[in-house]
Amino acid sequence: MYLEKPNYQWYAIYTRANGEKKLLSSLLEKNIECYLPIRKVLKVWSDRKKWVEEPLFRCYVFVKVSYIEFFNVLNTPGAVCYVSFGGKAQPIPAVQISNIKTFLTQSDHEITLSYERIQKGAMVEVLCGSLQGIKGEVLNICGQSRLLIRIDSMNCNLYANITREEVKLIEDKPLQKSYSLAQ
Repeated sequence: MYLEKPNYQWYAIYTRANGEKKLLSSLLEKNIECYLPIRKVLKVWSDRKKWVEEPLFRCYVFVKVSYIEFFNVLNTPGAVCYVSFGGKAQPIPAVQISNIKTFLTQSDHEITLSYERIQKGAMVEVLCGSLQGIKGEVLNICGQSRLLIRIDSMNCNLYANITREEVKLIEDKPLQKSYSLAQ
């Protein structure tokens, strides 16, 4: 008889409203590997402007767990449930978490979040800058070329403004519905 080595995978945990940072802190105290994507946003009030840090995905924290820690995460105050499809927690490929981290480490491009499902476009690879090597779908929105990295597990998309000179065309054909952009 032998013990099976734990298989660690990334999952998204749904949190209570505005409880992402508190849940992150509690999970770190339990020595559970977790990630909360944070972005800086300029907030404007009638008397002032201020840059604040807020979660990129509201009400979500990413955790990397095996079957050993799986239910321990749910017993943490602030955790509601795993993001699941068909009643089963949906694992997120590690490359998609890595792509989110790469997007957020860039400082020279604006990042926006969209839940729109986009099906058409040409595949490109970024040639320079902090996004170098990332592949995505080009869209022409408001006259700008945008690089799209689709995060299918979360049913949303990340966008970054990129000029045409910063990308190289990989394929000119429209994407198939089953094609995954995070490879």
